[in-house]
Amino acid sequence: NLSDEGAWFDPNSDYGAYVPVVLHVIVITSLNMCYQSIAHWLTDIENPAYEQHYQNSVILKRFFFESFDCYIAMFYIAFFQLDVTRLRVEIMSLYY
Repeated sequence: NLSDEGAWFDPNSDYGAYVPVVLHVIVITSLNMCYQSIAHWLTDIENPAYEQHYQNSVILKRFFFESFDCYIAMFYIAFFQLDVTRLRVEIMSLYY
């Protein structure tokens, strides 16, 4: 098991606790780059009349994509797993 003592994800090791964090940062960063491309592509399809409308549309799409990406795990824990204790831990780790 990867979380056993001395394994990659051992929470008591010096570097093991950081592996999931680093992987999460890499995944979020790559998804945000994809979301940026998708937001520009969708806005190009809309073909807004003014540059300001174009920029506002891109900003709105990126906001929704990135918010969804950041908070989907908490929604899953809250509404599908129904695990209040784990949800509390996730919220504490997010804001502290």
